[in-house]
Amino acid sequence: MTWRKKLLAAALSALLAGSLSACNVPTPGFSDYDVSSYVQALLDSSYLQENDDFMAITASTEERAKQNNVEAVENAAVLFCNAYGISPSDAQLVELQKVMRQAYQLAKYTVKEEQKTDSGYYLEVEVTPITNFRGRTADLEKLKVEAQNEATAINDSSSLPESSEEDYWTDDDTGDDWEEGDEESSEVSSTPEPQKTVSANELFVDKVIEFCKNELKSLSFDTPVTISMDILQTKDGELQLDMNQVSVIDRTVIYLAK
Repeated sequence: MTWRKKLLAAALSALLAGSLSACNVPTPGFSDYDVSSYVQALLDSSYLQENDDFMAITASTEERAKQNNVEAVENAAVLFCNAYGISPSDAQLVELQKVMRQAYQLAKYTVKEEQKTDSGYYLEVEVTPITNFRGRTADLEKLKVEAQNEATAINDSSSLPESSEEDYWTDDDTGDDWEEGDEESSEVSSTPEPQKTVSANELFVDKVIEFCKNELKSLSFDTPVTISMDILQTKDGELQLDMNQVSVIDRTVIYLAK
């Protein structure tokens, strides 16, 4: 269970505790909870970085609320890399997270009113998926070929021997100006410095990041998708949220399926 999932579980417990303390609970049965408002606040915090409602409902700190977005963005970047077999450095992964954060800030979703059921609550979230990062295998393969060709050209060029003054000397150029110690100095100064090999993968990931940034300039959206959420309620009144359902929403907002 990730930190975000632990936070969500704790948040639901806080929501429950607040509701029970604010009303007179009849026996048997429990009062209805505003589950849709909680889900709305959770998604707003995760995608839009709007944390006020989440903090009010869960009585959490701003620092804790911000973790919703951090976890969502980190997961989105990892899912993107896994989908296309990308291996970024730590610094490059941070850049990909920035891309996903910007995309999430333009997310389109609607949380509908919850319905009370025999087992707890049922509600629907309508998501309009962002599709700019879906099915881009061919585009990224072209970038990989470009990166490999560029890296090869740079590495081949840097491996060529450097010209030295000795290449242009003639027998007539060796005069009386030579002094003892010049030979040693010449050998030291002519020693080539080792050249750093350019990584084709590093170039490739840089190109992918730039490609994704360009996609943010004009986002495309697919037909809205309805995601069902079943939130169980125990006999003791505890609400149980299936985190797999939240993950489905995450993966639908930024759609990566091929």
